Amino acid sequence: MVERGLQSYAQQPSLDSGRAQDIFDRLSKLATQQPLTISRIVIVGDQTSGKTSIFEALTGLSPPNTQRTSTRFVTHVRLHHCPGEKTSAHAYLIPGKSLAGNEAVIEHIASFKASHEGPKFTGLDFARILEYASDHLGLSKHPAEDDESVDTEEHVSDSTLHVNITGPDFHNLNIFDLPGLMHSTTRYHEQEDVAIVRSIITELISHPQTIILAVADATNSISNQEVFELARGVDPEGLRTLGVLTKCDAIQPGDEKRVMMIALNKLEYLPHGWVLVKNRSTKQLQQDVSIHQRDKDERDFFTKPPWSSLSQSRLGIDCLRGLINDLVGNMVHQEYNNLLETFHDLSEVAYPRQLTEPAPAPTTERGEKRGSQFAHDKSTRGITEGIEDLEAGPSTKRPRVLINACTVMLTTCVVMTLLGLGGRQLAQEIAIDHDWSRLALLVTAPLQVFVSLSLINSIVQLLGPVNQMKKNSRFFSAVPTKRLERRNGPLPHVTVQCPVYKEGLEAVIVPTVKSVQIAIAHYESLGGTASIVVNDDGMQILPPNEAQERREFYEKHNVGWIARPKHNPDGEGLARFNRRGKFKKASNMNFGLAISIKVEEKLLEVERDLLWTYRDEEKAYYECLKQVLEEGKGVAWAAGNIRIGDYILLIDSDTRVPVECMIDAVSEMEGSQNVAILQFPSGVMNVTTSFFENGITFFTNLIYTAIRYAVSAGDVSPFVGHNAFLRWQAVQEISFFEKDEEDGPLIEKFWSESHVSEDFDISLRLQTQGWLIRLGGYCGGDFKEGVSLTVYDELSRWEKYAYGCNELLFHPIKYWPIRGPLTPLFKKFITSNMPVGSKVTIMSYIGTYYAIGYAWIGTVLNYFLMGWMNGFLDHFYMDSWRVWVALIVVFSGLGNLALAMVRYRGEGKDLLGELWTCFRWVPLLFVFLGGISIHVSQALLCHMFSIDMSWGATAKEVEDTSFYIELPLIIKRFKGTFCFTIIMTTIMICGVYVFPPLWRINTLIAIFPLACIVFSHFFLPILLNPALMKFTW
Repeated sequence: MVERGLQSYAQQPSLDSGRAQDIFDRLSKLATQQPLTISRIVIVGDQTSGKTSIFEALTGLSPPNTQRTSTRFVTHVRLHHCPGEKTSAHAYLIPGKSLAGNEAVIEHIASFKASHEGPKFTGLDFARILEYASDHLGLSKHPAEDDESVDTEEHVSDSTLHVNITGPDFHNLNIFDLPGLMHSTTRYHEQEDVAIVRSIITELISHPQTIILAVADATNSISNQEVFELARGVDPEGLRTLGVLTKCDAIQPGDEKRVMMIALNKLEYLPHGWVLVKNRSTKQLQQDVSIHQRDKDERDFFTKPPWSSLSQSRLGIDCLRGLINDLVGNMVHQEYNNLLETFHDLSEVAYPRQLTEPAPAPTTERGEKRGSQFAHDKSTRGITEGIEDLEAGPSTKRPRVLINACTVMLTTCVVMTLLGLGGRQLAQEIAIDHDWSRLALLVTAPLQVFVSLSLINSIVQLLGPVNQMKKNSRFFSAVPTKRLERRNGPLPHVTVQCPVYKEGLEAVIVPTVKSVQIAIAHYESLGGTASIVVNDDGMQILPPNEAQERREFYEKHNVGWIARPKHNPDGEGLARFNRRGKFKKASNMNFGLAISIKVEEKLLEVERDLLWTYRDEEKAYYECLKQVLEEGKGVAWAAGNIRIGDYILLIDSDTRVPVECMIDAVSEMEGSQNVAILQFPSGVMNVTTSFFENGITFFTNLIYTAIRYAVSAGDVSPFVGHNAFLRWQAVQEISFFEKDEEDGPLIEKFWSESHVSEDFDISLRLQTQGWLIRLGGYCGGDFKEGVSLTVYDELSRWEKYAYGCNELLFHPIKYWPIRGPLTPLFKKFITSNMPVGSKVTIMSYIGTYYAIGYAWIGTVLNYFLMGWMNGFLDHFYMDSWRVWVALIVVFSGLGNLALAMVRYRGEGKDLLGELWTCFRWVPLLFVFLGGISIHVSQALLCHMFSIDMSWGATAKEVEDTSFYIELPLIIKRFKGTFCFTIIMTTIMICGVYVFPPLWRINTLIAIFPLACIVFSHFFLPILLNPALMKFTW
């Protein structure tokens, strides 16, 4: 018969087993001339791991303590539900392979028969059959207490005892209990026994229809338990493996964190996760505590801390039954689809008609990480982890491009050469005056890396290869991979996640949703499914009429949405609610994901059968959503489909997406199971025609061109926080627990709410866990985003990035005595297995913010040093004039020339047109980049000294403003900067005309760099403010 999956031994609904057996056998024999393979459950684990107790709990066959024996041969039990009053059991032995050639023993073992007829079949009856079989095999009987006394047993046998039990008290189950794994020989177990056990286990779990229950003892380290190595050997993707953690009540104090990490699937990752169970203790076994009492004690145990903080869908034997039920059901469903495909192939030859499509899966696959909707059977695609995805066309493994590694190597050589020349100068001076304090100048050495790297990169872009920009590689996709086809199995579900705030509905949100719906329609036409989930942070803040307009729009366009209360940490007037984080996007997305996961956990408790339909699923979903919202006492508002699929397309509220992006991205990520994020470069969607927006458009395109070149050359792709596909499984793997309040419960988070650059943080966490981030270049600029419309927004963006980088590297100074300067994330990043070249480029990127923040301080110091001490300074010191000239040559000159050449050579654009485009914006960037030093420095110092800073959402719409509106805003926001520029201008004038003659500063190399800084800072909010420059009112 075909098993529907595990159910409790208590009465539960099930299919008619005899009818199901007959139907599937007939179908299978008709299509394949072979009987249908039945899904089966195999319990494997070390000795004393508690696997036999799990077997007893699942089957309900628990013998009295005096009759319990250790497992020394394979026990295969098939339970059949049959209405009526009688119960029957039939048992027989199949001789093992190790007896080959010994005909007398084989004949003796094969002669074993045992049967039972009566109103009941109890654990005592089962124990008698086990004892009878053990005697027949010549294995002496020894009592066992939950496998704790295994050292008293004798040899094991590879013969198999088959027991078929039919009756009204049982439900369909096909399960194997095996001898426990032995790690060494003892006086009771010889080497032959160790080999026999491993051979038995390997043979049984190798079968593709086997569900592996990998049992681990919580009191023992996972690395010491061989079962997972064996499971990975036959099931490398883990699609058939479910982890079971026993003896949670017996762990030592202090071990709770290790066990919790296993339970959260962070220590030994399994695609279907872990279930924690509590077996009966030795004392309870001696007292013959019943299975029902065992289940009650287990439920009580897991309601206590720390277990109560875990998902209830992963605790207890009842949850294990449900998860096994889903796995078996999915196997049956896949077998059913395979049969339909076979019939379809036969019908194409014999009959000119078309059979129906394979039926949809009856339930979501609970084996996927919780919160994953519309899970699909990856096994049908023939994809294995370790095989890179393929380019469209011939199947070739993706190469690792080493151009970036060579560039970093050359940069290192240049930096070491410069350090050597400077160090020689320092050594000569120290030899003369014995002043070792000048070695402090070496702290400036890291600042040379970024300039040197930019110089080498520019030369390579001018003269080096560019063909890699047109090919697929480990971190870069220039062309789409071969698309998935619906005939090979259901396509993964994509959830489009879009955080919004107070943006205008008609001007911003509506065009974005319509763009996404076109892409969804294309994906659905190819057999996929997709949905939109909006994390609406403005819904509970906007006026009621505007909020109602949003709700009506979401409902009309089938958009799921989640909204949280207004930020009110002090509880003034309204209910207390804290929107955590300086930049609220991360906490907004975490809030939405948490609601979705709670709904999924409730859906896991819903019982389904093979006749379950999508209407049933939809009804159950809305009921679960209603319960979650009611349990939250109205804090969250939500409606529509908020479930999360296999992949998340993360977008901003002002995004336009390519029509074919979903099928291409999903096909690529399905083929590359180690890719966590597929980032796409963005084009710019201009809202105005102002010179500032056009200038920032050029700068944004410059950045993405540089990213495309660097990643295609072998560098790691960045994650910019939007226009990217995320693997939901990977995001859950790097989740963490954090308290919103000091006395509050631990809450699972995915995005860091304590970092401003939450995208950079999650990128580092993923990469340090071994996941890849890849750049998809085949959409060109079809992903479109808005850029900063005002100089205020762009300045805030740079402040936020600087603050975020400092958060990732350093603790605030007040924590240095306790925690040390460096953050754990940065330490993990440095010691991770990421490519060294990528570490250097990431550190160079982070270092630019410190270099920019130091610019105004260094220039002021340079003014006085070069004005008063020129000729007396250490020769290691390079004055600001030479630094300024070097920056102009490297960045404004060589950098722009290299950019134009890369676009000409790699993208086929017009060279003269690109040269004009690159150099025409030099004045704007000169003023902007020269005028942000104080503001970047402010952000860095605010984090260092724990001074609060916060940023709002970027403006997405043009505001009607004028000269007289802008002028007060500029004075208010930039008053500190204006004071600095006025003071420094006064000092420079006084330095030429007022200071005493011997103290006057009138040299160009002292004045000019400071004058540039002062000019840029003063005119940044003036010259780069289109509304102000119009002089309108």
